[in-house]
Amino acid sequence: MAAQDCIAENSVTEATQESNRHLRVGYASRYPDYSRIPAVIMKGRWLAAAGFDTGTEVDVRVMKGCIVLMAKEVPEEKPQDEAEPELMQALRRVEKLSKWKQKQVWEFIDGVAGKRV
Repeated sequence: MAAQDCIAENSVTEATQESNRHLRVGYASRYPDYSRIPAVIMKGRWLAAAGFDTGTEVDVRVMKGCIVLMAKEVPEEKPQDEAEPELMQALRRVEKLSKWKQKQVWEFIDGVAGKRV
């Protein structure tokens, strides 16, 4: 049934017998009535090897008989010496201010940063 309902596209990497994982749906307890709800727990170094390291955000697509997990790509960060302080990033979001206030903020940024990016 899952084969006809799952519309995941084939990727370049093929699944091998070693990369298959078998899990069983268990349950988790829900407070306050302690009712049982279905739960699947995945853990292991194989998750990191597959691109799901600790802290990775995951998109989940749910279809009947098929669940697809996709790791979100992390945008590259600027090198530390080029990283802009959080205050400066916040100041650059001036779209909601009046034109007069925007001008003041830009002058402040120019004065602190020494340039306008």
